Amino acid sequence: MRSKFLTILTLIAGTAFGAVPQAAAQQIDSALADVSHGRALVKANCARCHAVELDGISPEVQAVPFWRMTIHRDVSTLEDDLYNRKLPKHNIMPTFALTRKQARDIASWIAWVQPRAHGKRILEANCAKCHAIGLTDKNKHPEALEFRYLSKYYPIDALQEAFAEGIETGHPDMPAFTMTELQIADVIVYLESIQEKR
Repeated sequence: MRSKFLTILTLIAGTAFGAVPQAAAQQIDSALADVSHGRALVKANCARCHAVELDGISPEVQAVPFWRMTIHRDVSTLEDDLYNRKLPKHNIMPTFALTRKQARDIASWIAWVQPRAHGKRILEANCAKCHAIGLTDKNKHPEALEFRYLSKYYPIDALQEAFAEGIETGHPDMPAFTMTELQIADVIVYLESIQEKR
């Protein structure tokens, strides 16, 4: 499941910067359809108790918001856990049986809304054209900073204010873009997760 999710993100990043071969475009469409189907399933069956979107508080106090799921469990095992009914239950959680496809699609949606994954998608869409945003990729612009080394120059949590106000430094042809508070918070989560140790 995790490799499928990373493939989705990689393919989506590619669409932001140029043409995508037809086979890759079909793979993106299929992966996005799975994520969309998972969202529809959780909205219909889980939203009564859980916050199921990128943010929000669960209506039922004991129900973990889906966007915080990685705090409590490894989402890479979620498909199997859903399919085999191995999830912790809150008081009013109904018993249900899922097909393998339903479990996979729900797990894809839950992985999609995790802060780290959301932050990575934002950087892929807005920064990857110039910056290395991962653990091993290289910059595509000679004056761009590799994001995994940001903490050598700035405290990562201090970037929150810079993102909110609009970054004014960088390479000369760096485009301006704005982010919501949620987007900034999730980008910070992602950036903190990739920093090279000093």
